Amino acid sequence: MESYFWVIDFPRALEYFWDIERRGYGTGPLEVQFSSYHEPEEEYYIGDKKVCFIGEPPASDENVMAIIEYDEFYNYIIIFSAKHLDEHPEDKNKINTSLEKIKNRLGI
Repeated sequence: MESYFWVIDFPRALEYFWDIERRGYGTGPLEVQFSSYHEPEEEYYIGDKKVCFIGEPPASDENVMAIIEYDEFYNYIIIFSAKHLDEHPEDKNKINTSLEKIKNRLGI
């Protein structure tokens, strides 16, 4: 999961995360999918209020998948927002606005 946050365009991903029309965000062989990506009757449905991290070669040695709850996902976003702001303090308002919108979307 950490690899995902290091390689994506972080501010852009945050915009996708709060946009209810979007069902995930991916860059190359790393992707995040929200519960809404698949319908409950579909094979790859991960359950309600969950996020699935998907990694494929060459990003990982093999195909991997990790499913976490919304609150844990939001905690990762908070951690990586702080790391992003350490390097890009000029993004503070944009990141904080996105965090609030993501929190609302996830119902946290």
